[in-house]
Amino acid sequence: MSVTPKLDYINRLIRENLSEDGDLELKGMFIGDEGLLALCEAERVEEVVNLDLSKNHLTHKAIPAFAQCPRFANLRRLYLGENQIGDRGAVALMEAEFCANLLQLDLRINDIGEEGGMALAEGPFKKLQVLILQDNPIGDDALITMAKHPGFANVRKLNIYRTNISDRGIKTLARSKVFQKVKHLNVARNVLRVDAAVALANTKTLQNIETLLMFDTYIGDKGVEALSQSQCLPKLRTLRLT
Repeated sequence: MSVTPKLDYINRLIRENLSEDGDLELKGMFIGDEGLLALCEAERVEEVVNLDLSKNHLTHKAIPAFAQCPRFANLRRLYLGENQIGDRGAVALMEAEFCANLLQLDLRINDIGEEGGMALAEGPFKKLQVLILQDNPIGDDALITMAKHPGFANVRKLNIYRTNISDRGIKTLARSKVFQKVKHLNVARNVLRVDAAVALANTKTLQNIETLLMFDTYIGDKGVEALSQSQCLPKLRTLRLT
């Protein structure tokens, strides 16, 4: 895949958008896979700390080169939402050395399924604080694996909105010692019933939750009551169930 026609364009975008703090905002520039490949060869990418590549028509094809590019060693926040990297892209991304230093990863709406979800769940994270997997059908096994992986021990915000999670996954999450620092938890629009609500209401480990979003589920009146009256969520300030 030739990157030559894109390189001048990407260099211009960097000159126009790279801030002194290392923020590179390329959201919605439609650079495509060729643009991502060109970015790996572009000027000043060593300075990039926070990279927004959302809505850029990216697929799995350019992710391996991006992940293996040593010039992104300073990357701390990566926004890849609303692309189409899929399972193959997620697997390739987890080969990146910069993943160990990421503080935030946003992969919302990327057609990542169970295979990609498991790759993420077993990823080389050490410092991650914000993980957004919204609208990717990763399923319970990925969540259960994450809930036991020490690499997620610093996560403060976990968004698994509409990710094919069921009661099984939430029950493990509610017992997770790994996710003890989570303050913001979004599990909305999953097929969750009363057992999931009761598990969260009785959690002994997720007691730092301040915001819980669990709307558009099937927890029913008993689930609502359990969460509303929970004594195990002492810091809860925002509870959205409808």
